[in-house]
Amino acid sequence: MMLYHILIDRFGISDHSVGKICFKGGNLRGILSKLDYIQELGADGIMLTPFYKTDAYHGYHITDYEQIDPHFGTWDDVRQFVDGVHRRGMIIVADFVANHCHEKNSLFADGKHHDWFLWNKDGSVKGFVGLGFLPMFNTDNPEVRDYLTNKGLELCRMGFDTMRLDYATGPSYRFWKYFHKKLHAERPEIQLIGEVWGNMDFKPRCYIRYRLNCLRYSLQEARQLEYVGILDGVFDFSYQYMLCDAVHKNLPIIDNHRLYKRVKSHFKRYPVSFQLWLFLDNYDLNRFLFECKGNKSALKDVVEFTKQWNHPWLMYYGTEYGFTNEKDIFDGTPYADERVRQCLSLH
Repeated sequence: MMLYHILIDRFGISDHSVGKICFKGGNLRGILSKLDYIQELGADGIMLTPFYKTDAYHGYHITDYEQIDPHFGTWDDVRQFVDGVHRRGMIIVADFVANHCHEKNSLFADGKHHDWFLWNKDGSVKGFVGLGFLPMFNTDNPEVRDYLTNKGLELCRMGFDTMRLDYATGPSYRFWKYFHKKLHAERPEIQLIGEVWGNMDFKPRCYIRYRLNCLRYSLQEARQLEYVGILDGVFDFSYQYMLCDAVHKNLPIIDNHRLYKRVKSHFKRYPVSFQLWLFLDNYDLNRFLFECKGNKSALKDVVEFTKQWNHPWLMYYGTEYGFTNEKDIFDGTPYADERVRQCLSLH
């Protein structure tokens, strides 16, 4: 199953003018108008970046969980988008941020919810990656737990099939167990897939087991394994690291038996019920063509290698046209040079 991963503000753009805080003009209606194009690529679903009211174009600095950002559309647009995707037999993935909000969010700005956030010993708020304007929620506070869980339930009721859980290592395991239980009680088939990446604020459930896994495997692998039994799956950064390692060493991808065995052994560490979502790149990482040093044949081989596994995989928008780090705006219309799209053979 291939899913097309879209940064809302950068796709389906009709107005390229630079707006406030780097907004470029992409919105839900623009994406909706390009569903034919996305489905023709062979996509079985779409994953969106967050669409709540935000202080930045990427959507992760949420200022209000009650509103859709006017740059992206309205709640009506969200419902129409979900319905439009489902009518085509595709699935739709929402991106949910439960770890932090923006300081402009009234939950923080009104000063009435002090216990909803985490605080440093010096009295300053604990911010995501040390940024004070992104206060981190105290997800063990029952009021915070219920508030965020209700926001997740609202997305369930709107018909989203899966939720990507941004920076899943921030909220507590206790919170995710509660969140998982409540959402699955409402909609048993929903999938909750965590972004488990990096070592910021990482706290293992069992320190001894974690240390043993760190000795056996990579640190990233050990962290991903901590979420077995907590979430339905994770985005597989370990897999992406293996592919990057291969292309950086100029190793072949196709018919590389050592790489094949390495990946297969990696997959076997997880129960079949735990989903590993594969991807090559995203907004936090270099475009994979950059990792390939512009070698489009290598990109093609990596795509073919990824398609063979029985795992969902995400293609970041623009990969089909050979986007590199310098290119992030796509209006959703075919380019004159279609060689990359044709050679990827996405269907």
